[in-house]
Amino acid sequence: MLNFWRRTSKKRPLQPSAPLPSVTAFWRQNLVVVWISQFISLMAFSLSVPFTPFYIRFLGVSAEADVKLYSALAAALGSLTFATMAPIWGVLSDRFGRKAMLLRANFGGMVVLGLMGMAPSVGFFVFMRMMQGMFTGTMSAAMTLVSCGTPKHRQGFALGVLSAGVYSGDMTGQFIGGVLVEWYGYRNAFFMSSFFLMLSGLLVAWLVRETFIPPPKTPRKAQAGPRFAKLIETIRPCMPLYVMLSFMMLARVLDNSQMPIFVEMLNGGVGVAGAARWTGRVAGVASLGAMLSGLLIGRLLDRLPPARVAQAAAIGAACVMGLIAVLPPALLNMERIEFLGSSVAPAVLMLLPLRFLMIFCSAGLEPVTNYWLSQITPAEKKGIIFGFAVTWRSIGSVLGPLLGGLISIKFGVTAIFFIGPLLFLLLVPITNWSKKTLALQESTA
Repeated sequence: MLNFWRRTSKKRPLQPSAPLPSVTAFWRQNLVVVWISQFISLMAFSLSVPFTPFYIRFLGVSAEADVKLYSALAAALGSLTFATMAPIWGVLSDRFGRKAMLLRANFGGMVVLGLMGMAPSVGFFVFMRMMQGMFTGTMSAAMTLVSCGTPKHRQGFALGVLSAGVYSGDMTGQFIGGVLVEWYGYRNAFFMSSFFLMLSGLLVAWLVRETFIPPPKTPRKAQAGPRFAKLIETIRPCMPLYVMLSFMMLARVLDNSQMPIFVEMLNGGVGVAGAARWTGRVAGVASLGAMLSGLLIGRLLDRLPPARVAQAAAIGAACVMGLIAVLPPALLNMERIEFLGSSVAPAVLMLLPLRFLMIFCSAGLEPVTNYWLSQITPAEKKGIIFGFAVTWRSIGSVLGPLLGGLISIKFGVTAIFFIGPLLFLLLVPITNWSKKTLALQESTA
């Protein structure tokens, strides 16, 4: 009987499995699909989230100091949970694939933003902002997927192009969102955001092709002892870049939670119509600057020394942010004019080109850190490395709104634009320190 089964097995040999395609085989297709997906995702978030201070008023908070406090708290707590969960999602990304994490971020955002639109109170809204930080993160998931599936010599270009997609979606959402919240209300804007995130997730599910090779399983006994030591050893070379990334975000988002209030002040105050619409337009031109910056920086990073690019961007952002503190407030007493079909104060119009230039410069900082991280990290570790990068980025995103809110409450919202330039200027020596610590050799130096 045994011989019979042995003979049968020889007649039916196992067919060899077809070889897997290269990890970078579909990088162009994936870059295009992920670019479109990120455009839709960031457009979805920007339809509603930038108008948080006005939505907080809509939910019944009337005291101006409380509006500033809840706006800063919502932004900070969302970033805090984002920072906490990012390394966990990074580990799961290295274990189960990057496409799965991008799907989680899109569909998680779909659920959370839909619930935000049904918020019965400001407390529930702040809680859902925490949940947003916990379950979303489309940008970091997309960056990891693209960097892992792109040839090394094309990563600067790919990450720059992806940044342009992120900011162009952000720009489009804020342009449209400022009108939608006036026409259909804040709650419907959140429901529309939820719908677009669903579309983005379906696009990724249907069209992204990932060649993911899971890491070999290690016995539990072998994992238990050196696991923490291996983790420290993995992230230690990246610490200078993490510090730079955190400080960079602190400077970049210092004014974010208070920008709607600043625009409202320039436009004439709380009782003057059009604040939401012009907040959207100011945010939109800022995102246009970031989009153009991403396209330009993506090409420069493969040709010029990254440290010089980052330092030039930081100095430019500091100069323009200082001008925002001086020029628009100087026009507060001028008569209102008609522009693009609505009445607006000249101070708001002065803010538009300055905000464009400031974000054009400051958006050139993050692609540099992402490029450096991608260059020094092996493909099988990029999930956890970029996960911790999100954590350190989020530390800056937590501290920035809190510091900005505190400055606004104590000294007035304009004071933010006097303090912000100092933070950008500090990035110049921080960039030098990061470069020297990592001993990065720039090909064109």
